[in-house]
Amino acid sequence: MKIVFMGSSTFAIPSLRTLKQAQYDVKAVYSQPPRKAGRGKRYKEVPLAEFAFSQGLKVEQPQTFNDPDVLAVLKSYNPDFLVVVAYGLILPRKVLEIPKEFSINVHGSFLPFWRGAAPINHAIFNKDPYTGVTIIKMSEELDAGPILRQEKVMLDHTETFGSLHRVLSELGAKNLLKTLYNINANEEILQNEKFVSYAPKIKKLDAKLDFNSQASALEARIRGLAPTPGAWFEYKKERFKVFSAEVVEGNGKAGSIINENLTIACGKKALNILEIQRQGKDVMSVSDLLRGFKFEKGDNVNQSTH
Repeated sequence: MKIVFMGSSTFAIPSLRTLKQAQYDVKAVYSQPPRKAGRGKRYKEVPLAEFAFSQGLKVEQPQTFNDPDVLAVLKSYNPDFLVVVAYGLILPRKVLEIPKEFSINVHGSFLPFWRGAAPINHAIFNKDPYTGVTIIKMSEELDAGPILRQEKVMLDHTETFGSLHRVLSELGAKNLLKTLYNINANEEILQNEKFVSYAPKIKKLDAKLDFNSQASALEARIRGLAPTPGAWFEYKKERFKVFSAEVVEGNGKAGSIINENLTIACGKKALNILEIQRQGKDVMSVSDLLRGFKFEKGDNVNQSTH
């Protein structure tokens, strides 16, 4: 069984590692090209490419699949399957039809819930009772192909993006292996379009806390953005990232600091900030921050409507 693997983010690493450990014939790994990152904006390999290089695998990093030469290289690997995990590009039909069998995708939600780029974040934002991983046979429409295998994960609403990402990436790898092992026995189940929801990519302003919202919604949003990119607010022209908080009773104008321990009034109830990060500093408890920094009771933090 010849496989071409496509992925870019850390979510894809357990799947590729598992295929390699199971001695599948991975002919090549396709990943996005290096990106500018960090304060110096130097080019850095995306995580999956970095891992693939470290394993001595052949890595291809095309900018586009509209180039006939790029398609010719992909065809030359003569794959039985494309395995796509968090690649970050929508693949056209001419790519999906290259493998002798079909193209497989590992998706970090219990489809048809949360199709799209950020399913883990949105499951946490929405305080869903469960999420999961889904292995699908790929179609042109985003995350809409028939289901080959699924596994559900119950949520207790303490999860962060980081903790759930780790669980689902490993679970995705396990289910990918089972799917390939039973490739001729997998029943294809069409997705129920009545239950489709979408999880768009997280943009910079999506991480800015809007204290007009209910405290419970903001607490979930903080968890769904921790540790990266990190939810944030501004105070005295300085940006503070928030990594954990708790909902407490409290009244006041939304966005106002109602005590010096950094409890902030929200549209409903209040949010007691627990872990925080000043620009250029390490993450710390609010109690540690307050030893050298003061939030004035009655002051307002930003009240973005984004």
